[in-house]
Amino acid sequence: MNRPKGTKDYYGNKQLLREYVFDVIKEVSKLNNFKQIETPIFEHKEIFVKSIGKTTDIVSKEMYVFKDKKERELVLKPEGTASVMRAIVENKLFTKKLPLKFFYITPNFRYERPQKGRQRQFTQFGIEMLSFPNPIIDAEIILFAKTILDTLNINYKLLINSIGDKKIRNNYSEELNKYFKKYKNELSEVSKKRLDINPLRILDDKIDSKKEFVKNSPKIDKFYDSKTKIYFQSLQNFLTQMGVEYEVNNNLMRGIDYYSNVCFEFISISGKAGSQNTLIGGGRYSNLLKQFGGPDNLSGIGFGLGIERVINELDENKIISLFSEKLDIYVINISKNNINLVAGIVYLLRKSGFSTEWNIKSQKISKGFQNADIYNPKLQIIAGDKELKNQKVIVKKGNLQKLVKIDNLIDYIKKELEYENIK
Repeated sequence: MNRPKGTKDYYGNKQLLREYVFDVIKEVSKLNNFKQIETPIFEHKEIFVKSIGKTTDIVSKEMYVFKDKKERELVLKPEGTASVMRAIVENKLFTKKLPLKFFYITPNFRYERPQKGRQRQFTQFGIEMLSFPNPIIDAEIILFAKTILDTLNINYKLLINSIGDKKIRNNYSEELNKYFKKYKNELSEVSKKRLDINPLRILDDKIDSKKEFVKNSPKIDKFYDSKTKIYFQSLQNFLTQMGVEYEVNNNLMRGIDYYSNVCFEFISISGKAGSQNTLIGGGRYSNLLKQFGGPDNLSGIGFGLGIERVINELDENKIISLFSEKLDIYVINISKNNINLVAGIVYLLRKSGFSTEWNIKSQKISKGFQNADIYNPKLQIIAGDKELKNQKVIVKKGNLQKLVKIDNLIDYIKKELEYENIK
């Protein structure tokens, strides 16, 4: 039997890369005072239809929908923001001190055509912050995302845009509708259906967005009111002040209906990502909490990061080398009669904070050295019946080895590894 199409198994070096990325994003989240939240892997279908939008690709053709035994429509979670908003309202978290700052790491599911950087099950890291709209807060969230990519040494380009409020988007949609009707025969069948429903979706359609007449379509900034212009310019001024390079892209829409005002993407410029080059995407949303029954005076901003896409950008050999020294001790068990004592030593080492591996079944010392070399440990401990009988083991470091009493073993190892770290 094979795994389902569009899914992957993770083990060995690939799993180590995932752990490394998780460590980085959790550390950056901690620095920005974001707390972790976890929501169910499946939710009611209406949560995503209401928030993401009926005309989006996600809702119209990508969600995994199923019915439970009471005929309720449920979906495997296709994205994280709507679930977090549902959780905030249901648990009345908005009554707590503001701002609310959450991060999550969750599997998501979309029925898409699998290709590099696009899977049917993928892992998303996301953040959501609820407060009152402020361009400096928007810039802080962009800097949060930037810090992650900088820490991972990934090359990227930052794109930003403002899609204004509902009135601006309605006026812009009318203009787009007139414009695209002149090119109706050149649109895909999906975009033809969107023409009178939500022509903004044509701008980020996977196929049509690459066509020249779409790239040359009217731009949304022509419809900005003075408030939107000032807000967006303030964001740009602050990013410039912080030394952040960016590019304004008026065709950037993000493909999800709940976004309003500022949106942004970090795209790969390494050439490794192929067509799926968006690493991080996000923006501000003003009415999402209200849609779930929450207050209407709070605005949110957040982003999602595709773990698998980010991993594709990493220098695998360089990252794996960080883990090659991770094992502190390998215990070579050559004892035939005292395995319980060897197991106790291993437990004691782990309890004392040393990462430890060992061979449970007794083997020749030459084979033990071969196994130890696989893990590249800082120290090796040789446990034989002769030594164990006298409550001792041999501690080996490089070509040097010393007979050490088990009672003194932890103190001896601490000194040895402390000396190594100082060097």
